[in-house]
Amino acid sequence: MSASLAMLLQSQLDPQLTADALLAQMRNDWPDLDQSLLRLGEAPSAGDEDTNADGDDAPMQCLEYADYLIALMPIPLQIGDDIAQICAHSRLWPDATPAPVEYAAHTIVTVMRFSDDGQEPNLVAQAALLSRVLASAVAVSNSIQAVYFGSANHVVLPGLFRELTQATLPEPLPIAWVAINVGARPDGVMTGHTRGMDMLGLMDIEIPETADSAEGVFSRLTGIVDYLIENGMVISDGDTLGATEDERIRVVYGPSALDPEREVMRLVSEEIPQAKAGRSWWQRLLN
Repeated sequence: MSASLAMLLQSQLDPQLTADALLAQMRNDWPDLDQSLLRLGEAPSAGDEDTNADGDDAPMQCLEYADYLIALMPIPLQIGDDIAQICAHSRLWPDATPAPVEYAAHTIVTVMRFSDDGQEPNLVAQAALLSRVLASAVAVSNSIQAVYFGSANHVVLPGLFRELTQATLPEPLPIAWVAINVGARPDGVMTGHTRGMDMLGLMDIEIPETADSAEGVFSRLTGIVDYLIENGMVISDGDTLGATEDERIRVVYGPSALDPEREVMRLVSEEIPQAKAGRSWWQRLLN
């Protein structure tokens, strides 16, 4: 069972963020969903898991949509990550907006498919359902200060996230799901990488070095992300792409330079050998 997960960073746990309120908001926000399949889910039984991990009276909230389980677990603690740094690197967090470093709680939002019909899960569709839940939760609760996709190490301003989901879904939302990071090494060589593709059942991409500009690297990564989301993992180890007259890009599956325990697609630039020009007729005559 593969789960799609994100977190809502909050100023405090909000008793208004209930399964009933979220259900009503989702029915209002997403009329394209089959309303007969969207319903309250079964919360854990009393004395089982009716409180969060710290023993506070904040029970898990559950919804169901078709054969998906939607679970919200409120926790009255920070998550421990450096939110200020993450906000500084997020293209969906305005520079003028302070990072919510003083947030006091978070809610883990998980969507998972519990049907065992032997079919491969559609993780892009699952991420879209997760995004609908998050966007509706933003409308229900004023306590939410950031939407955080841990798989991408990426935060989004809540109001902006809600606007994006309403404007984009049911089409994919890679701008929120996947972080695209571009920058120069200390020696000035440009690099780039993605994070968050694993939530979609895809491989992240790393460009260890390139002569392209920052804009070119960002455009290349964005294009490949969109292509993989639309077509699946159709780029194989050893494939070439983006060829020009004097350069080709080879795809190499291997350990991430940032996290060796993860396998990624590395894009390696290769020069195309130039064919030697034939000798002119007069050179052949003299030799």
